[in-house]
Amino acid sequence: MSYGALLGYGMIAGLAFCTQVCAAEGKFDHTSCYSGPSHVIQQGDGITAGSYDATAMAPGEEGTPYYSLSGRCLGQFTIINGEYSETGSCQYWNAAGDKIFGVYARKGDPAKAEGTWHVVQGTGKFEGMTSEGKWMPITAFPPVPNVGSQCNHEWGTYSVK
Repeated sequence: MSYGALLGYGMIAGLAFCTQVCAAEGKFDHTSCYSGPSHVIQQGDGITAGSYDATAMAPGEEGTPYYSLSGRCLGQFTIINGEYSETGSCQYWNAAGDKIFGVYARKGDPAKAEGTWHVVQGTGKFEGMTSEGKWMPITAFPPVPNVGSQCNHEWGTYSVK
């Protein structure tokens, strides 16, 4: 059997499994990582702002809608006199091309503040999906000029019809 045929059969079996398991309500608790170009401006002491375009790598948990997703996130942040504020949106997709679109925000002490996340829309097997959760950065990678990189702990609930 060729490698392509084996891979194809494996993907079909995985999708069939997830179609049965993911069509439900549940909780998620996983780590996802993000990296991409960032643009930062510094306005003197205590004022920084920036935006980013990040590639998402979401291994997720098998049996949840967040299992084995790729994605793209666009966001912006400000730090004004130590007060952090971040907002953005992400689109995730699975191997079949089914998509999840959501928005997120985080405000407060950058070392302690939890962010919020919720799904706005899903397509394909994610159509009608709802999900709400929280997230918190958990990494401190060495800086790369003009590139943002971080992994987040993400947890919450979902419902897929």
